[in-house]
Amino acid sequence: MEKPSFLLIFAAFFAFSCAHDEVLITATSTSIAGDWRWVSSKGGIAGTTITPSLAGYERTLVFTSDFKFSRYKSTVLEKSGTYEIAKAKSIYKTELVDFIKFSDGTALVIMSHSADELSLADNIYDGFSDIYKQIKK
Repeated sequence: MEKPSFLLIFAAFFAFSCAHDEVLITATSTSIAGDWRWVSSKGGIAGTTITPSLAGYERTLVFTSDFKFSRYKSTVLEKSGTYEIAKAKSIYKTELVDFIKFSDGTALVIMSHSADELSLADNIYDGFSDIYKQIKK
């Protein structure tokens, strides 16, 4: 009878000792709803800068207030689904930061966000960061 009790105590200790580095938030201050036009991307091991004119296409991100997104390459829908804003650990800061977590399992760090500009980044070394400008309707 001692062995099952020990296993139960060990399992409970393990379950409660795991740190949770992610918290779902729904604060309106981090709302990214709107249409966003890609301006540039920078990164990679060579520090490459890519713009729509260099790439030969435009990109648009559309985020809705009911947590749906669409990504277009020129006018063609590339990807769509749902998203959430969550706080998690990043390689950029010691405190938890805002991430956009997409329904396909990918995530981007929200580096900065204002009324007219959104900066997103891969959470990997030698990754890319993207700058978007809000499309005014």
